[in-house]
Amino acid sequence: MELKKGDRIYFMGIGGTGMASVAGLAQEAGYDVSGSDANLYPPMSTMLETLGIPVHTPYDAKNLEIAKPKLVVVANALSKNHVEIEALLKSGIPYTSFPAFLGDYFLGKRKSIVVAGTHGKTTTTSILTFVLLQIGWDPGYLIGGIPRDLPQSFALGKGSLFAIEGDEYDTAFFDKNSKFLHYRPKYLIFNNIEFDHADIFKDLAAIEKQFTDLLNLMPDKKAVIANVDDPGVEKLLNQLNMRDKVTAVATKGTSPDASVRLLQLSAPKTGEALWTLKVQLDDGQTAQLKTSLAGPHNAANICQVLACLWQIYKAGDAPDFPLAKISQAIEEFQGVQRRLDKLSSVGDIEVFEDFAHHPTAVKTVIEAMRAQYPDRRLLVAFDPKNATSRRSVFMKEFAKSLGLADCVFIGACTVDQRIPEAERMNTVEMARMIGGSATAFDDNEELLNSILKTAKTHDTILFMSSGSFSGIQYRIGDRLSAQINGV
Repeated sequence: MELKKGDRIYFMGIGGTGMASVAGLAQEAGYDVSGSDANLYPPMSTMLETLGIPVHTPYDAKNLEIAKPKLVVVANALSKNHVEIEALLKSGIPYTSFPAFLGDYFLGKRKSIVVAGTHGKTTTTSILTFVLLQIGWDPGYLIGGIPRDLPQSFALGKGSLFAIEGDEYDTAFFDKNSKFLHYRPKYLIFNNIEFDHADIFKDLAAIEKQFTDLLNLMPDKKAVIANVDDPGVEKLLNQLNMRDKVTAVATKGTSPDASVRLLQLSAPKTGEALWTLKVQLDDGQTAQLKTSLAGPHNAANICQVLACLWQIYKAGDAPDFPLAKISQAIEEFQGVQRRLDKLSSVGDIEVFEDFAHHPTAVKTVIEAMRAQYPDRRLLVAFDPKNATSRRSVFMKEFAKSLGLADCVFIGACTVDQRIPEAERMNTVEMARMIGGSATAFDDNEELLNSILKTAKTHDTILFMSSGSFSGIQYRIGDRLSAQINGV
């Protein structure tokens, strides 16, 4: 349907990271925006309040009558038995999903750069956006996180490019295909692929089907920036006979035919803060880059961004490839909130948190911490919070990844009645798999108390959660300080 400035758009389920950001984009584009949700929490509640977007709470059928929207944008968390969904279906008001809304009203006239993969989407999109802004290309962007270096997680921008995080999760109750299929990619960063989202995907093949559909949207396969050192990416490209058609990136340096190759990665030396990357482009240029982002997984993200910028330039969609400015921007980029955030330092005990919630991400983050702090004992607290980690599907893999830490503290796992009992995560069993260094807790306060009893000088404590972890990671610094000072 056709929309004009001033038309009323209602975002049902506006409190989610994606929905709130798209609502902000719609307001920036001149639409009259409002929405609803059950509860709002920071940082999205703060952002919506700052933007002055009215939000109706709690959900109620009367909210639609008050808003009188021309179009309703529905969050994927809401299903047909929802009070406002039922009212919407009876009202006859046109509705859509936020991915379709983005594709129809924002991305159709832009050159969309979609960042896809099981891991690293938020960080990679944030790096890409920050670099594009720093070199003056003024992109539009939408990011599913809070980058430290950007004023907010979205902007329309005035340039031709639009960077967007491409989520493989489903779109809405009326559209079970992946969100990224609506994003009309001109360029696609394909970072990695493995099984995830066990609540909606039966197996890896079901996820591969969605990525296959995404790849088939790309008329120019050279505009696919593919991490061919990832086994899942390499496998799928070979199955589709695309391996030799894409722009290959060797993020571990193992593929000699790649257009961009990581030649060397060095962890910071004692007293330093920056990792060093040596990267080669297909014209023979060699770039030495520095970054505060830790670990091989972030080196892979940076290589993908560099390859994407190089391909955009080669395709004629950018006036230049200012490597010195790009390198400077990467060095200045400070990352995304909740990605190896340093929360406190008390008595030579360092406290970090990370969003990792998949066994591969857990493994790579722990390995990055080991490389950066090789002489420190590592205590890891893990919160099985998201829909996949509350299931037993990855229990063995989680145990193996967490077992790389010196001590493991497993948080309380919410019982989800929708998951059959035999398929639920058993944290006690997972602790047994890890061994004597691991303990499972039914209460996160007890977990916090146990860490406090265990921690000693020269330790590093890492909290890993896609949820709140009961806020214990933000309180441990004060507790440690009181404990050390005998208060």
